[in-house]
Amino acid sequence: MIIHYYQQFFTGPDAPGTLTPRKLMRRLAQAGHKVHVVATDFNVYNEQSEPPERETFPNGGSWTVHRVSSARGLRRGLRARLHTYLGFTLPAYRFAKTLPRPDVVIGSIQPLFTGLVAQRIAGRWRVPFLLEIRDLWPDALEAKRAISSWQAWPLHRLANFLYARADCIVSLTPGIKSVLLKKGIAAEKVDVFPNGFDPAMYDLPAGTRELVRAERGWDGQFVAVFTGTHVEVTAVETIVRAANELRDRRDIRFELFGKGQRKPAAMQLAQDLKLTNLHFNDPVPKSRIPDILAAADAALMTLFKSPLIDIYFENKLVDYMGAGKPILAAMDGMQGGLIEKYNAGRVVGSFDHEGLARLVSEAAAAPESLAEMGRNGRAFAGKTLLLENILDGYMKRIEEVEQGRAKELPATDIV
Repeated sequence: MIIHYYQQFFTGPDAPGTLTPRKLMRRLAQAGHKVHVVATDFNVYNEQSEPPERETFPNGGSWTVHRVSSARGLRRGLRARLHTYLGFTLPAYRFAKTLPRPDVVIGSIQPLFTGLVAQRIAGRWRVPFLLEIRDLWPDALEAKRAISSWQAWPLHRLANFLYARADCIVSLTPGIKSVLLKKGIAAEKVDVFPNGFDPAMYDLPAGTRELVRAERGWDGQFVAVFTGTHVEVTAVETIVRAANELRDRRDIRFELFGKGQRKPAAMQLAQDLKLTNLHFNDPVPKSRIPDILAAADAALMTLFKSPLIDIYFENKLVDYMGAGKPILAAMDGMQGGLIEKYNAGRVVGSFDHEGLARLVSEAAAAPESLAEMGRNGRAFAGKTLLLENILDGYMKRIEEVEQGRAKELPATDIV
């Protein structure tokens, strides 16, 4: 079958961000389907340019990534972000009309407007429409008070329109599904397929840990690492303040990898506090994350406070567990609950920098306890978040939607 997949920020082969959509599209092509991805021409995290791509297989399957230009600089604020989002919509729709007639259309949101492009293309050809929800808009914006209720009203109307028109909805997290059910969407219409864990990424050469630690000057120290975006949601200032609590511990260092609109403020805070035990690093390619985590002793997670805290299920959680790293977290919500339930680390509440500092100090004093927590996380990821199983289930659902059978079969819940 011919599949259209619309996702504005489709991650390139070695760029920051989730690789699950890439692996799904390639897997569909390997199965003999012809896949057309319509995306913008840059990466959402660091705005590096992303090239068009095409790959074909002997069985006739293929996948092509078409890149449509849109405005950059979306991290400057909400207005710039909306300019980028809306600036992609019309060119993407015009381009989509030149593609071959699809048998099924998938629209991935966020942003909402990309879902509208997909819905319009599905309606134009009168083919099934699958809506993939990777972030909950405008609910999350309202919860952060980024927009007022009257500004959110038209976005709610658009979201409800897409929910109603979708033949099937795929949620990235269990928390998003819970919110959708409260909105009155039937449970059997919503599947949960989170980002998955690929064991091959963590099959590293012997000596990787020692080599990376030597390269980065980490030898002889307990290293706690954060990998991910530095944005309001991830509350990286909590890590900075935790580092300040441990400023006299020469045996402990904090290493942060990533980028985001809150990074300058976090760096300024570290500078004001005159910290020497915390270091900010540029983002690294996704393929380098396993090396960094192998060299670290523990992985850090922090999250802000929100009434929608349970909708978050971050890539870094999967990365950390997949790497077998014990997780030291300051966050409320479902993710913290999973870490505690499966003894994959230790957790204090959101913004509790003193508590996070205590967790790091205790972990540095008892490294033998970390190995078991790391193994527990890896076991959970291997059993529940195995990428191969997630992709198989998602592929099956796409085929069922194309066949008009989605409503006949029960929804899938991975987590």
